[in-house]
Amino acid sequence: MRAIVTLARFIAWLGLTAVGVLHAVWAAGSAWPAKTRKQLAQATVGSNQNPDAQATAVVAVTAIAGGAVAAGALGESALPVAGRRIAGLVLVARSALGGDAALSVLGLPKANKRFVELDNQYYRPLCAVLGVALLIGARKPRKSRMA
Repeated sequence: MRAIVTLARFIAWLGLTAVGVLHAVWAAGSAWPAKTRKQLAQATVGSNQNPDAQATAVVAVTAIAGGAVAAGALGESALPVAGRRIAGLVLVARSALGGDAALSVLGLPKANKRFVELDNQYYRPLCAVLGVALLIGARKPRKSRMA
């Protein structure tokens, strides 16, 4: 069981940190991997307008901090474990409900066709994997019972 929890924490750390770094790149003004900022907005928020740099930077910092918590950097006390569980449930819900629900919660307009395609192909599965990894990683690692 310890190996599964450790693997889940690694997956959650890697995924959340990568998401955070990508948002930091976008907050700094890059359109990568899109060619233009408009194409980036269409792919990531389903409209022609990107969120402002400050909002994107907040997402970056939150995801990177979430990666640290997912990895166990704050230990096994009640608060970081609750954080892993809440984040895991939010990501599983995001996966189940889809991008339009997430956009609605954020007060953004309904998504375009391109975003919906990317959401179904990449974003929802990624949220599911990260959510489940966070939920598994919320368990306290136990030493193996093998002697």
